[in-house]
Amino acid sequence: MARSTSTRSLLEVALGFLGALLVVPLLFKTVKGLLKAVFKMGTTRTLLGEVALAGLTALLTREDVLDKLFGRKGRTGDGLLKPPVD
Repeated sequence: MARSTSTRSLLEVALGFLGALLVVPLLFKTVKGLLKAVFKMGTTRTLLGEVALAGLTALLTREDVLDKLFGRKGRTGDGLLKPPVD
């Protein structure tokens, strides 16, 4: 006796869901262990901190980012906070 296609499809979806329930926690545990191992090393943590600081500094020295944060450049007498530097 042959099964209908909807029953087989439902079985495939259920097995896929159960498989995901088994694999996803294992994936999370592996990634968590890897991150713990990386951040236990003091040198790595220091380097990542310095990279983050350098990236933030580079971002905040870009003129278009400053214009978005503080507004466009003004002229003397406009009352804006950023008069142009000549």
